[in-house]
Amino acid sequence: MDEDRFWTIIDGARRDVEASGGTVRDWFEALRVRLGAETPEEILQFRRRFDRLTAAAYQTDLWGAASLINGGCSDDGFHYFRSWLVGQGKDVYEKALVDPDSLADILDGEWPVEAALDAAPARAWEGKTGRTDAEFYQELDRLGAPIAEGDGGEEGEDWDFEDEEELQRRFPRLAQLYLEE
Repeated sequence: MDEDRFWTIIDGARRDVEASGGTVRDWFEALRVRLGAETPEEILQFRRRFDRLTAAAYQTDLWGAASLINGGCSDDGFHYFRSWLVGQGKDVYEKALVDPDSLADILDGEWPVEAALDAAPARAWEGKTGRTDAEFYQELDRLGAPIAEGDGGEEGEDWDFEDEEELQRRFPRLAQLYLEE
C-alpha cells in the first residue's frame, strides 16, 4: 500500500467519526470498516506502514509531550499516543515529529488517546478472511517486520519529563494547556 492510500484511509476514518459526531472511541470502528473494503494483502500492508510510522515517532521529545499531555506516560501509554498521532493524519503527524508543541493546535487540554487504533487492521483482516488474530500476525511476519519500536534507541537527548521549567521551555503552548498554574 502506498503512502497516499494509507493517509487517505486514515483521513477518511477520522472524517467519518467527525461527521457522525462520534468520539475518539468510535475511531477504531471507523478505521476497521474502511480497512474492510481493502484486500487482505492491502490490510497487511496498511499495518506495516502504520508500524513504521509509529516506530519513526519513537522520539524523546514526543514522549515528553505525551507525558505532559497525560500527566505521565508509560511505555504502553507512549505506544498508544504514537498510534493516536498517526491517526491524526499526515499533516499533524509530520508537524509533530518536527515540533511536538504543534499538537497544541489540535488539543483542548484533555487526553485524546484511543489505545486500540493499531488493532483495527487485525480485526478488519480477520473479518475479511475468517482467519484468527494469530494468523494475522503470522502473515505480517511473512512480509518481514518493519523496524521495531526502540531499535537503535530513542531519538533525541534524554531529559526530565517532570521538570516543569523544561516542559515550559520545550512545549510552551502545550504547557499552557496541560500544566496547572
